[in-house]
This record gives sequence, C-alpha cells and structure tokens, in this order.
Amino acid sequence: MNKDSGLETPPISDAVERHYWKAVTFLVVLILVGSGFWGVRRFAPALFLGKPDLIAVPDEERPQSQTTETLTLSKPELLNINVASAEELQTLPNIGVQMAQRIVDYRTQHGKFASVDALQNVKGIGAKTLEKLRPFVDAK
Repeated sequence: MNKDSGLETPPISDAVERHYWKAVTFLVVLILVGSGFWGVRRFAPALFLGKPDLIAVPDEERPQSQTTETLTLSKPELLNINVASAEELQTLPNIGVQMAQRIVDYRTQHGKFASVDALQNVKGIGAKTLEKLRPFVDAK
C-alpha cells in the first residue's frame, strides 16, 4: 500500500500472473487455429491448390491407357556398348576417361561384345562394376 497517496496498488505478483494467463490464452488460441488450418490443408488440399487440374491422382485411378503410355515414354534408352563412343561411355557410372578408352580399344581389337557380361574381359571391370553398369548398357 502506498501511504503517501492513499491509493492501494496491487502487488507485482498479481500483474505478472495476469499477463501470464493472457499469454497462455493467446498461445492456446494460436495452437487451435494452427491445428485447424493444418487439418483443412491435410484433408482438403484442393482448397489450397487453386486449379483442380493440379491435383495429383494416384496411378490406380488413372485409365490404363495413360499408365502404359507414360511407362513406355519414361523408360530410358540403354547405351549400346558395341557402338558407343568413348565420350558416351564416360556417362556411365564408374567409367572414367581411361576405362572408356579401354572398352573402345578392346572392342576394336576383339570385335563386338557378345553380351553385357563380356565387359568383364576388359581390364579393370569386375563383377561389381558390371552390376552397376548392367541397368544402363546393352550389347545389341
């Protein structure tokens, strides 16, 4: 109590407690609003996309003709090791300048590769390297 003015001032702890509960209430409201926003965004994403044609459709809901066309177009073309240049061979995993030149030299000395497995005859290409190359090359 302030004796000079005759006014009673509340203790400091009451003011701190009052601000504390205001802050807690604000945070609870903020969390509830954020949770509601997250729920709407999670379970109704079309509201946030703007255009309906931007909505992703799982594969099982698309017509079969679209699925097969997409798969045939997205399949990468294999590199033919019997006609590829040294620069093209360098694009393969674990094939550098020297290894690409060895493959080209082996091909010119011994003829075309009968299969992809014949790459193991090139010095420096073992079973592990061959397995890394197999998805990218062909010997047709």
